[in-house]
Amino acid sequence: MNSEPLAIPRLSLAERDRRYAAVRTAMAAEDLDVLICPASTARWEQTMADSRYLTTIGGFGTEALTIFQRAGEVTAYVFNRAGFWLAAQDWVTDVRDGRNLWLKNISERLGELKLAAGRIGIAGLSGLTRTPDGIIPYATVEGLKQAFPRAAIVNATELMSRVRQVKSTEEIELLRRSTEIAEAMVGTLAELKPGDTERTAFANMTHKLITLGGDLPAMMIIGAGPEAHGMFVPTLRPLEAGDVITGEVEGRYAGYSGQIIRPVVLGAARGDFRELMGITVAVFNDVLPAMKQGATLGSVLGAYKAAVARHGGGGAKIAYPLMHARGLGDEYPTVLSPDDIAKHGDFKLEAGMAFVLKPRVARKGVPTAQIGDMVVVGASGGIRLGREALGLKELPWRGT
Repeated sequence: MNSEPLAIPRLSLAERDRRYAAVRTAMAAEDLDVLICPASTARWEQTMADSRYLTTIGGFGTEALTIFQRAGEVTAYVFNRAGFWLAAQDWVTDVRDGRNLWLKNISERLGELKLAAGRIGIAGLSGLTRTPDGIIPYATVEGLKQAFPRAAIVNATELMSRVRQVKSTEEIELLRRSTEIAEAMVGTLAELKPGDTERTAFANMTHKLITLGGDLPAMMIIGAGPEAHGMFVPTLRPLEAGDVITGEVEGRYAGYSGQIIRPVVLGAARGDFRELMGITVAVFNDVLPAMKQGATLGSVLGAYKAAVARHGGGGAKIAYPLMHARGLGDEYPTVLSPDDIAKHGDFKLEAGMAFVLKPRVARKGVPTAQIGDMVVVGASGGIRLGREALGLKELPWRGT
């Protein structure tokens, strides 16, 4: 095996023990004997969050299936190179090569644990925010039912979502680092020159992510143009003077995603767009104090509406999304649309919850303005994790 130092951050054993105690308390409340966290690298590995939360194994496309007992040793299956992951982390000592034979892997371990008639929780069975149909293969679930007909299979998606909602001090520091990386990634836009394309910007950002110790895959939804919108696939269109480059950029560190939105303009910005961006920053700063312990999602939305009315003048209006939780993966809660407020408006914020706050302000005839930064809920208001001043950046452009 490669003997070079591993550039993988390690979390403390105290953090492991804190997580394990919280999960086992939740399992006891639901009378679960064992918890299965499937291996899934969908949505930039967001669906690996539960497994990585319990093992720290993941990144760069690594698939890890975790079998977590209410009392006893934790087992992780990876495709191969179990020895690498034994050396890369010290939370789990039972790491096995499984060749992605998930049904065989689970059946093997449950057989060893003699859980033929137990209660088996599956995190991600269904009900995730962005993958509501679940992330575990149908054949795996059906095979488990046949192999263990006396066992009860229970959906443990909400259990893990609740446990992961409030971030520890160590988790917040990882989010802070991932946000710093995201800011450095956006900083590479200043290196662009005539002849470069969206793909150049994407490549430069990816290079910065990796050289600063970040993980792949990381979400970058960026676009360039006179009225740019984030795009999932960057194009080969040559960049031009006056282009707005914007979208969601995530630094990713130890699996934690720090998302920011920091628009830049190549050359001079339109005056009306510059003004609208200034309004959006003022709105962000007004909403930030509302994100305090005990506040509801409904009250945060109310602060958003009031701030747009206060700063926007005639014709300005709010646009969604406003915010959503960030962490290791597919987090809850979100405020992506008015429907979310209707369903979750009474949800209370707790200190340590982490969100990307990204208000958008729209005005007819002007490109929609948006700014975004990572925010942690505090006792008296939200705490920004980003370090750079918020605002529109206008970059010198030699093509002007």
